[in-house]
Amino acid sequence: MRALRLALPLVLISLGVLVALLAADVRLWQQTLADGSVAARPRVPWDAAARVLAVDDDVQVRRAIALFRATASTRPRLDNALAVTGARAHAETELATVANGFGARASQAGTLLGVLAFGDLARGGGRNASQAQTALGDFADAVRADPANEIAKFDLELVTRSLVAHGVRTGTTEGDAAGATGRTGAGSGVPGQGY
Repeated sequence: MRALRLALPLVLISLGVLVALLAADVRLWQQTLADGSVAARPRVPWDAAARVLAVDDDVQVRRAIALFRATASTRPRLDNALAVTGARAHAETELATVANGFGARASQAGTLLGVLAFGDLARGGGRNASQAQTALGDFADAVRADPANEIAKFDLELVTRSLVAHGVRTGTTEGDAAGATGRTGAGSGVPGQGY
């Protein structure tokens, strides 16, 4: 009985310290996300605060956008071509993971994939039908992911008109083009409401 009386305060003190550390980690994640960062250094093991706050998807989107920014502005040269290509592939993979969903974040990621693909097309002379189809597909996926996204619709229209104006044929209609997410056709969009 005496051992229980001694152990109970120690357990309560330990629990209080754990709760205080968890609260500090929650504040740390709030600051990290407010600052635009993608990583925090938690004090509680297994990043319990991140799990409580469910920030994994926020971090994934921020990481994908940060990788896009880093790779979109870096041009390969002879001395850095392998590193740039690897970073670009990593950015595309992260963006495609986010773009594979639905909603505003997926739409933004699809648009960024389209920007990368269209940049490749432009740097290559603007005549590669495969690159044109990929860019068109990425922008179409962005619209499918969030049909209310007017910017994504504008980007899709702009790319479509640009390709037509330059005589680039993709061999498909924009609704059938596959972007980095691999979605194509009407079945890949948001389900309708029926009659």
